[in-house]
Amino acid sequence: MNPTTPTPTTGDEKPLEPGQTVEWAAPTSTPPAIQELIEASAPEASEAPAEAPATSKAAAAPNNGPLHYYAPAPDVPSIEHRKLSPNPLPQMPLLITLPHSEATVAQFSFSPQADQSRIIGNGVRELKEFFQFELPPTEQFTTIQNLTAGKLEKRDDAWHVVQKAGIALS
Repeated sequence: MNPTTPTPTTGDEKPLEPGQTVEWAAPTSTPPAIQELIEASAPEASEAPAEAPATSKAAAAPNNGPLHYYAPAPDVPSIEHRKLSPNPLPQMPLLITLPHSEATVAQFSFSPQADQSRIIGNGVRELKEFFQFELPPTEQFTTIQNLTAGKLEKRDDAWHVVQKAGIALS
């Protein structure tokens, strides 16, 4: 046994024998970390019924704020809506901004969270269906910068490029 781990004992303080069982007493208090989790979740549970009517209103009308999604850049000028992610992942070079959840038109640009070195290493050709750019004369560059936003239109549950975004390679 690990010397820092206390050896369980029976009620008469004799060490346990192999195969012997002991019933542990219930804790007399909740550990502080567990209590914090309980308290943090308690208000949400009590507010849930009060929020139900507001949730149904939100479902009936689009929310007012813009939504940001991240996506890979496929080799066709469209992307299925199901491939959009709310999480900025380094392998997703597209940052798509919808004005609201029911929008059928969106803007997009190169994601600031994208791993530029990976995209440059793979060749920026993967971006050609979504972005307009010119390769530097030496074809050597280390950064990708946004110049102009592109436009997407939603048809048949996919976002189609209406106008490519502009990027600069330097």
